[in-house]
Amino acid sequence: MILPALLLVWPPRVDGGVLLLVAALFLASVLAHRYWRAVIRLEDAAAAREADLTRRLDRYQVAFRRSEAPAAFVDRITGLVVEATPGWAAQGLPAAGTRVFGEDPGQEDAWRRIPPPAEDGAPAEARTLDLAGRRFSATCLGGPSLGLVHLTPA
Repeated sequence: MILPALLLVWPPRVDGGVLLLVAALFLASVLAHRYWRAVIRLEDAAAAREADLTRRLDRYQVAFRRSEAPAAFVDRITGLVVEATPGWAAQGLPAAGTRVFGEDPGQEDAWRRIPPPAEDGAPAEARTLDLAGRRFSATCLGGPSLGLVHLTPA
């Protein structure tokens, strides 16, 4: 019953251009679907990696904030203490938000001479500084921590 109805609707001769257009649309839809699935897989992989890095960063931040070893991260340009461990504060060293070298221009010049990180992002060699009557080991960090100096009493 349905077959005779289709024969009445179906044209006796199909144009080759129409068939080519239908085949091209089908192929385009298959390729678009594959692309869409690949994008979803990449987004899922990126989200999983970001979640893993965030979890790892949180663990490192918690460990640093609980450490009894005296250490601080200091901004390389301004000399402001960005973050310090409880051991740093227990020794009476400059608190977060204060300048590590005080107002002495000689100490500020010594601070400015800390070598920058290498071109490949590797941290520079540690340099010993005398700041506010104490000796510190200063390492200028590179990579994602660019602009920070890891400061520990020497």
